[in-house]
Amino acid sequence: MKLAIQQMRKKMRISQTEFAERIGVSLRTVGSWERGESVPSAEQIWNCAVVLGCSPNEILCWDDERPHEDSGEHLTSEEREIVGCYRESTFERKKSLMQTARDSADMSKEMAKRSVSATKKLKVI
Repeated sequence: MKLAIQQMRKKMRISQTEFAERIGVSLRTVGSWERGESVPSAEQIWNCAVVLGCSPNEILCWDDERPHEDSGEHLTSEEREIVGCYRESTFERKKSLMQTARDSADMSKEMAKRSVSATKKLKVI
């Protein structure tokens, strides 16, 4: 089974020793997972996700294995960049990005409503 533990751990600059200590397993166990010799339990995957700041699905590479229905060909280069940044972010940062995007969209809608309202008032006068 392909796991993203080593890649994500290295990206966060966490040594195998520190990672093993933080999730409560031996260094040998982490090495075995990273070499594909054994597979962590569901609880261990959850602990890995907490330490790495991601979802268990990312540890299991389920996002990579899922077929993507949308190729993104219709997106602008800026939109593709935003999607790429989102996909490379940790679980917590993804939540923050989503909230920022929602807030921005809400603010844009409110500004558009005010603009339409002001335009209607000018037409009445």
